[in-house]
Amino acid sequence: MIKRSKLSFYSLTSIIIVVMLILAACGGNETANSGGESAQKPINLTFGMAVPATHPLNALAAEPWAETVKEETDGLVEVDIQPGAVLGPSSSVLQDVSGGVYDIGFVVGQSFPDTPLFKTTVLNLPFAYINTDDHLLKAKIAQRFVDEYINKDLEKLGIKVMGIYTSDPAVLISQEPIRTVDDLKGKQTQLQAPSWLPLLSGWGASPVSVAIEDIYTSLERGTLDVAVYAYGGAYSQKFYEPGPFITNLPISTVAQAVVMNLDKWNSMSPELRKKFEETFNPNLEELLNISYSKGEKESYEKIKKEVKGKGEIIQPSEEELKRFIKPAKDVWKQWVKEADKKGYNGQELLDGLLRIMEEEGVEPPFEI
Repeated sequence: MIKRSKLSFYSLTSIIIVVMLILAACGGNETANSGGESAQKPINLTFGMAVPATHPLNALAAEPWAETVKEETDGLVEVDIQPGAVLGPSSSVLQDVSGGVYDIGFVVGQSFPDTPLFKTTVLNLPFAYINTDDHLLKAKIAQRFVDEYINKDLEKLGIKVMGIYTSDPAVLISQEPIRTVDDLKGKQTQLQAPSWLPLLSGWGASPVSVAIEDIYTSLERGTLDVAVYAYGGAYSQKFYEPGPFITNLPISTVAQAVVMNLDKWNSMSPELRKKFEETFNPNLEELLNISYSKGEKESYEKIKKEVKGKGEIIQPSEEELKRFIKPAKDVWKQWVKEADKKGYNGQELLDGLLRIMEEEGVEPPFEI
């Protein structure tokens, strides 16, 4: 009897231990599947961009951001940056990111006029921000507009918006000096968007559509006389070599979005997504805007040195500035008509932008 009692005791103890181990394992699985970072497998995010490695977007924003992400996730997330359009040109970023060719990219709304990204082009209207040089304020206006009017549409395209940023103002880059509006007459000039036709027509220029990647060779070959581009990008891509004359005319900033493939976003654990939403995405957005702001000042000084003896940076007179601005009003009106044709309420979108600008203390260039 005593032996049987001992055996029964040991058997019961073994059963209890086994049950406890099973329960512990189940509990561990619940924890692992609860969405915690411990459940997240190591993830690699491929970041493709059309601009070269020397561009401020990469050197001052993407690279330091990638390091931050790696450090703060203890190596769980690594960002593989691929600059120089090796994964695809700027004209196919939307399709490439949504289709999973790479995970993160920079999208310029004006390159995708047949998608809801067209609505961002209201932020690029010529001379919209002529009355402020506060880059971060322009970016704030753009962010507010996208949040209010566009964000919900973009996830339908298979992308997750990580942040909105704006370029430094585009200026004129040319083979010959452009000091007055009259100097543009007959010049092959880069067309930013179809709605810009009244502006170029008002200047007497001939519009030419050119992809970012083709600006240098187009200026070099003479198929483009005047490019419309920002200082930061112009320096990193050496546009000042074929176009050593820069007319310091702050025509427009270009609102852009940094986006992630939606499936990739959804594959991350809830905790990791929260980290991106609350920390990594705002950090990237801030770095991008600061990179443009800082890059503009630095690139201006560098270009000034590079073109010395070959060209110059030209500052238009106040009188000429008014002449440059005057035809822009027709572009604003044309944009409303174009938006209406695409099925949007163009006037509502424009009024929304003007309201946000007023709330942020920025006056438009004219009454519209």
